[in-house]
Amino acid sequence: MNEPAKLMWWQGSVVPAGDTALTLANHSLHYGLCVFEGLSAFPSGREGHHVFRLEEHMTRFAESCRLVGLSLAQSPAQLAAACHETLTANGLRRAYLRPVAFLGDGVLGLAAPGSEAQVAVLAFDVSSFDAVIRAQQPRLTLSPVARLSPHAFPTKAKVSAGYLGSRIAWMDAQRRGYDDALLLDDTGFVAECTVQNVFGVRGRTLLVPDSPAALDGITVASVIEIAGGLGYEVDRGPLTAAALSACDAVCVASTAGGVRPVRCLDDTVFDTGNAVVAEIVRAYGRAELGLLPGRERWAARP
Repeated sequence: MNEPAKLMWWQGSVVPAGDTALTLANHSLHYGLCVFEGLSAFPSGREGHHVFRLEEHMTRFAESCRLVGLSLAQSPAQLAAACHETLTANGLRRAYLRPVAFLGDGVLGLAAPGSEAQVAVLAFDVSSFDAVIRAQQPRLTLSPVARLSPHAFPTKAKVSAGYLGSRIAWMDAQRRGYDDALLLDDTGFVAECTVQNVFGVRGRTLLVPDSPAALDGITVASVIEIAGGLGYEVDRGPLTAAALSACDAVCVASTAGGVRPVRCLDDTVFDTGNAVVAEIVRAYGRAELGLLPGRERWAARP
């Protein structure tokens, strides 16, 4: 997924990807002030596409910009249209979209609040390896790196600067032979993994961490709604690592990876064939395709 499609949406027009003339004086390169989103697009009908939970992603994108003091010239609806336009221009149906908002060149020092962002939408063809990613069952380790404190960082904003700690935690997990890291918040409760939310299953109840340090994940929010519709209980609140380890099963949730069962958390091995997890994974997959009754509106078409 490293190479974007040939065309991107840039400041209101579709142009060749990379045709932006950014320089090393770019403000966001120096200060980490880049808001972004990740969205999944799927085939719809014979030739079309839809984007899963597009409205919610664009609303969070706009809110992230507000939280870090960036001004957007585009409304969430205009940004949603830009996502569709990018997909259509590239002829993509199963794709990953990456809208980004950042400050350009010529801004030295800390930028003034309300500075207007430059906006782009990139698209990535994921059709060739999507099934491989979705089949992975990650092995987690408890990280010595804490998730950023909401007292020191706008943790509800999806902004590039917030992922430095995630990268350090991920590299540490990789060195120790694991796939990903579980981060606690600065009060010792479960926050999230490096780039995905996490939840546990105990009996017929989902245990979902509710940490102020964690990003409000759209995938895990979808899971909560789906689980309620299937008749499962959802217990959302502070969750210790020990309580998570005591669950029958644990899952990670993200746009790119969907909902996937976790194999282990350090030495604790979970039931990856858990029946509750299997039903939720199936239902979530149908929701992504626009086929889950009552959740058809989640599949946004042009």
